[in-house]
Amino acid sequence: MAKMDMARTISRIKEEYTDTYDTMTWLTPESAQTASRIRENLITKIFEHQGKGPEWRFAQTKLLTQGISPGCDFCGNGDWSCLFINGICNARCFYCPSTQNQKGLPMTSSLEFKTPGDYVDYVRRFGIRAVSFSGGEPLMTFERVVQYLKALRAKITDPLYIWMYTNGLLVTEEKLKILADNGLDEIRFDISADHYRLDALKKAKGIIPCVTVEIPAIPEDLKNTRQVIKQLYDEGVNYLNLHQLRCTPYNLPRLIKRGYTFVHGPKATVLETELTALELMRYTLEQNIALPINYCSFAFRHQFQRAGALTRNALLVKSLYQDITATGHIRTMGITGEKPAILAIHHQLLSQPKDTDLWHLAKTGDQLFFSASLWPCIDFSGVTLTVAYTATSLKASVSFRHSFKEIPLNRKKKVVIEKYPAHSGIRLEGERIQEFARRFIPQAGSPADTVGDYPADDLFAEIKEFERMNSGLAPYF
Repeated sequence: MAKMDMARTISRIKEEYTDTYDTMTWLTPESAQTASRIRENLITKIFEHQGKGPEWRFAQTKLLTQGISPGCDFCGNGDWSCLFINGICNARCFYCPSTQNQKGLPMTSSLEFKTPGDYVDYVRRFGIRAVSFSGGEPLMTFERVVQYLKALRAKITDPLYIWMYTNGLLVTEEKLKILADNGLDEIRFDISADHYRLDALKKAKGIIPCVTVEIPAIPEDLKNTRQVIKQLYDEGVNYLNLHQLRCTPYNLPRLIKRGYTFVHGPKATVLETELTALELMRYTLEQNIALPINYCSFAFRHQFQRAGALTRNALLVKSLYQDITATGHIRTMGITGEKPAILAIHHQLLSQPKDTDLWHLAKTGDQLFFSASLWPCIDFSGVTLTVAYTATSLKASVSFRHSFKEIPLNRKKKVVIEKYPAHSGIRLEGERIQEFARRFIPQAGSPADTVGDYPADDLFAEIKEFERMNSGLAPYF
């Protein structure tokens, strides 16, 4: 990460944590170097076991061994919706990000769904291929879970992968059978919420097709977690997902009390939890325990879950002459120049067997917008290329702050997608145009450059965040 980006991130974090920043233990430059060496050493040891399947996925932000849950794959590919079925919980985990004391309505992406039918229509309209029920604790409103599960299975004929998160405290064999009978594919237990007891998990084996354990990698629990991993494998658990702890205004006092070291980034995260996750992966491989483990880093969640939501929105509001980047932003490219030159390019495009909606000629005749798929058909000699980026947000109603499009879900319910400028535009001429193409526009047989970071003085440094993911785990600083 460039020094300028680091300084900007630290400044933003200081603003966010104005009242508590100085009470938090932050990485120093020296401790960051030490932590980076420890992390690299752990990763090296993990990859010494190549025959046991360690691999990177999703721009090297997700490390896993021996496989990954289908649900996690859908998440990384942007095809997943998490429905927070309620906002209440019967556990009191120190790391919980919010109060969890309001039952509320089922919601996702800030949208509330009063009826199962409305949510089904949302899933169908946005092309979602996987759904999870979360909370709170879903089993505290069991009937509600079953209603939404039944509706999804009854009304969506396309393949849909569905799972549920639970702390397991309210699990019964009867409830599990009802969930299985209505098509639940996977259940994920946070066993750290129940002192790593496996009673509920054992009930689920043989009833729910896929049983996963999903827990934060808690540094103080390393010894207990090592011991329980072999038990999980022996019990036939399909996957173990390890999460990185991050700070919220609600859990921060308890994280500070535990003496954790905090890392700067898009959000403040806990250093020790990442190192704990990697240590557990190393331990499992060295002990020949064939339990698939997936480290769900905040670097993954922040980028790929957001990109998935942005992409789903963009598909419903962009023009055909615009593109969607890997980060989910809408890219608009236009060339300007002398009117005869632009009209000549326009005529050349008309002579091609191409959909005419893939470009748009301005009424003035001196500007033409075009899709990246037309790049090989355009002569860029003597023209200026402008590239701009738009982001989207999904809302229940119109805010009138930005341009928007209403998306009907059914006769009674609609949602709103707003578009707002993410970057006003970069202007390129001559060789810079082809350099932009080499970095960001995949051509047939020649993929775009995949370098994830540029020096701060690089012309393209300011737009890379709208074009591609930052590769690898988050830097320590």
